[in-house]
Amino acid sequence: MADDELQAALAREANLRERLRVFGHIREALGRLRGLGSVEAMIERAPEETALACDVDRVAVYGVSDGLLVAESFFVRGDAEAAKTLLAFSRRHPAPLNEQILEREMLRRRRPMVVLDAQQHPQTFKALVRPYDTHAYVAAPIMPEGRVIGFLHADKGVQRPGDPNGVDELDRDAVWAFAEGFGYAIERMRLLERLRGQAQDVRRLIGQTEALLGDHLEAQVELATGPSSGDPLAHTAAALFPGPEAGIEGQLTPREQEVLALVAEGATNGQIAARLVITEDTAKSHVKRILRKLGAGNRVEAAAIYLRARG
Repeated sequence: MADDELQAALAREANLRERLRVFGHIREALGRLRGLGSVEAMIERAPEETALACDVDRVAVYGVSDGLLVAESFFVRGDAEAAKTLLAFSRRHPAPLNEQILEREMLRRRRPMVVLDAQQHPQTFKALVRPYDTHAYVAAPIMPEGRVIGFLHADKGVQRPGDPNGVDELDRDAVWAFAEGFGYAIERMRLLERLRGQAQDVRRLIGQTEALLGDHLEAQVELATGPSSGDPLAHTAAALFPGPEAGIEGQLTPREQEVLALVAEGATNGQIAARLVITEDTAKSHVKRILRKLGAGNRVEAAAIYLRARG
């Protein structure tokens, strides 16, 4: 009896060590996924990372869409072409979740499953397991925010081909842990993507606001600018309606003269913005005002006016 208890204790210890090893690999794999730049990249890479971390051979990521289980990505250990073939086949044959299949039960219970003897099991989707030659597999729901958005399916069809008992509870728990972490990683990446989009919108609004403020402030400067002596009405008229004899200095603000000099060098709006440390929208507004004030039809004409004025 003592020997039996010792053997049981040793088996439990070995199982615990194996679990710790696998879960350590899962943590590392999820860290690599979180380092990718988009949800799409994470979904594409997830099957391979699952296989490496959980010691399984074939992994599929399925999404749930309009009551169907649709394959998003596939990995087959040592056979990239087989993965492409299975992915294409899966997309042509999505599994309807309104049928009495195991995935429907997982969707309801939000729990992983070990599926043994899949070829004969009454609730497996035969349109996939038979072409896949799947005899045993594990599956776990992907559910950020508590809502099932997809599934991870994995088997050991390369290590144990044709074995109806080819997976066990450790495989189920490992894939379940990966699916749970994967769901959180997707949730985090989607939040980051939304924040990036909002940041771009804010930057665009700031640029537009800066351009409008620049127009307003420089319009005020032009109205108040003029000769330091003489009739004030003449000063205002000269600022509002400068004639050709006024010259570039009399028609343009100092900033606009800087912009025109760069236009004459052939600089683009982006290059002008970089040189003067302003936004591209502000540079564009400056150029428009310069063309209007000089009566130039385009940048080339404005540059020609500038060069003539400089002799």
